[in-house]
Amino acid sequence: MSNATANNLSKSKLKLTMDGVQNLAIFAIFVVICIVGFALEPQLFPSKNNIVNILVSNSSVMIAAPTMCFVLLSGNLDMSPNGVGAMAGVLFAIFARAGMPVGVSAIASIAIGAVCGFLCGFIISKLELPSFIISLAFNYITLGVALIGAGGAIISAGLPGNIDDLSQTISGVPLPVVYAIIIVVAFLIIQSKTVFAREVTAIGANSSAAKLSGISLVKNVSAVFALNAIFASFAGVLVTSRFSVADSGMLPGFETDCIIACVLGGTDINGGRGTVFGTLIGALIVGVLTNIMNMLGLVSYTQNIVKGLVLIGAILLNDAIRTKVKV
Repeated sequence: MSNATANNLSKSKLKLTMDGVQNLAIFAIFVVICIVGFALEPQLFPSKNNIVNILVSNSSVMIAAPTMCFVLLSGNLDMSPNGVGAMAGVLFAIFARAGMPVGVSAIASIAIGAVCGFLCGFIISKLELPSFIISLAFNYITLGVALIGAGGAIISAGLPGNIDDLSQTISGVPLPVVYAIIIVVAFLIIQSKTVFAREVTAIGANSSAAKLSGISLVKNVSAVFALNAIFASFAGVLVTSRFSVADSGMLPGFETDCIIACVLGGTDINGGRGTVFGTLIGALIVGVLTNIMNMLGLVSYTQNIVKGLVLIGAILLNDAIRTKVKV
């Protein structure tokens, strides 16, 4: 092999894609935030208990954000995870209280959530209606079901003693964190290896061209909304399991948290660009930032201001990379 050929191969291996540049930038920001946390609280921040607390408190977002990334990649928005997750959590408690085994109760409630998600995506894609409005309508519907199921309050009495089986620990690691890691790894593989992921991205990049090339918008959009509902439902079930209480308001702002994680991670809200890896880092940035602000004793409304500024900064960074960086 000639030196010129070797050099060309070396250069081709080192060449970064736009998503690669974005991931490196967002990961660097995450590292800087962690360094700040360590500098402010050198004893507490890096402790095992604090790290586990960050992961557990953000496990719901880490579970549902990868599929929200796929929804955004398709050029759509899903505003229903809050309602779908709450409905699944309440149904899980109702089924378990009625004597159904905990595992079966979880599967049944997640399946009902999946049906809602599929219907939402099918209506959006088949009738070509705006995803924001239709998914918001489904959010209201499912929240209503959750409120009715919980009697407008919470369900705590009569639940089986083993309802928390889904949220126990394995070798000191809480199961919600284990689930989150497995799901993230699974969707990293799905995004990099499957035709489904490429078709979803193509739809978001140019839906007309995707349709002309034979890609089914109805099938793919219905699938991503169903997947998003499945993992939002799973998150709701886990919250009910963790606290042994089903609350119709258990996931306030859940859909917003998932979208923020995706956007922070470089996912284009207009579709066609983004990665599950970036979404994971985005979720961790929100979690670590919140943890630091809690340690500093900042009140919630001050934290909201900081999160808003960080989100604006992320959007500006994404725009700068997209328009100015050449790869």
